[in-house]
Amino acid sequence: MRQQGFTIIELMITVALIAIIAAIGIPSFRDLMASNRVVASINELHAGLRLARIEAVKRNDTVVFCSTSDSASCSGTWGDGWLVFHDADGDGNVDADELIRVGEGVRNGYSLTFSGGGTSISFLARGMTNGQSGTFKLCDSEADAGLARGIILLSTGATRRSLDTDGSGIHEDNGGSDFSC
Repeated sequence: MRQQGFTIIELMITVALIAIIAAIGIPSFRDLMASNRVVASINELHAGLRLARIEAVKRNDTVVFCSTSDSASCSGTWGDGWLVFHDADGDGNVDADELIRVGEGVRNGYSLTFSGGGTSISFLARGMTNGQSGTFKLCDSEADAGLARGIILLSTGATRRSLDTDGSGIHEDNGGSDFSC
């Protein structure tokens, strides 16, 4: 009578195959997760910029998109977080009844910069910025330029996501220069 089961050699081959598949798959999965984190963060920022522009047109007044470190005033750096407020009294400060939305800061170790300078952007009643334009660039904690993503802001108030137009594997700013982290 023959017994059912695995021989030690069959078991070792199975374990070796699982190890090979895991060695190939785990690094790819990590890269995918890192890319998804960057894309999710830049999408949230893009939604905030679009909200600020839409609110300016809807309210027929100035709406400000600015960095915040305390979720209540324009302060800190872009990586700390951002907020959108309707500057109804025109003083440039966030009053309690003016706050529209607050966005979280980027993940620990990530960096978010704006090439247009400054820490606030004013959207005017027609949806245009107050002459401000530039590229928001988000880099991951490994400073991998291949994972960096951006939002390009034009002085017309229009925004678009950065693209890799030259096929180098690295997204470019509005001037066509590759991102560097």
